[in-house]
Amino acid sequence: MPFTKDDLANAFRELGELAAEAGKVIDLAIYGGSALTLVSNFRDSSWDIDAVASPNQDFIREAALTVAQRHGWPADWLNDGVRTYLSPLAEDNQAHELFATYPDETRPGLRVYVPTPEYMLAMKLMALRIEPTGGKDLTDIVNLMEVAGLTRKEDIVEVAAKFYPEARISGKLRLALDNLWHTYEANLTRHEHESPRYLGRSHDARKE
Repeated sequence: MPFTKDDLANAFRELGELAAEAGKVIDLAIYGGSALTLVSNFRDSSWDIDAVASPNQDFIREAALTVAQRHGWPADWLNDGVRTYLSPLAEDNQAHELFATYPDETRPGLRVYVPTPEYMLAMKLMALRIEPTGGKDLTDIVNLMEVAGLTRKEDIVEVAAKFYPEARISGKLRLALDNLWHTYEANLTRHEHESPRYLGRSHDARKE
């Protein structure tokens, strides 16, 4: 099932209640489409939730199963498969921002974090699942490029290399640069195009 922003907030509230009842305060970093659904205006739903807990991943896994049983959701609706794609440089580059505390700030059980637009863009660029005809990943990348305020084609590699140094020698990324930049520039010329927002940030490059 696709999760909307309200669905995500309700799910996190339930996880937060379970954590608070157990006397725990757990930090949960959300990635991918679920993070974009939470904090951007260019995704309205996500089919699953990529998330990594610190500490107590085991507790969150069990709590997620409890929530899944309540609602008849797949057992892996919350999963940490994204862990293998995370950058070891993320903490050094202050790559996350606090989104919300659940059930609320007076009774914290779960603190939900999301990547900065630059880190999210870097992750998308390194995954680079771009279909020849476009698709959600290309749209996400182009919108994040605008939020991050990229002004040169070379900036694409640099923003990825800040978190993944191997981006500078990635043949896959180099081959995609011209297409990415062409799509980005074409997107900026569409007058009906609403400026993308992420974590309250926007950068209308059309006015520069």
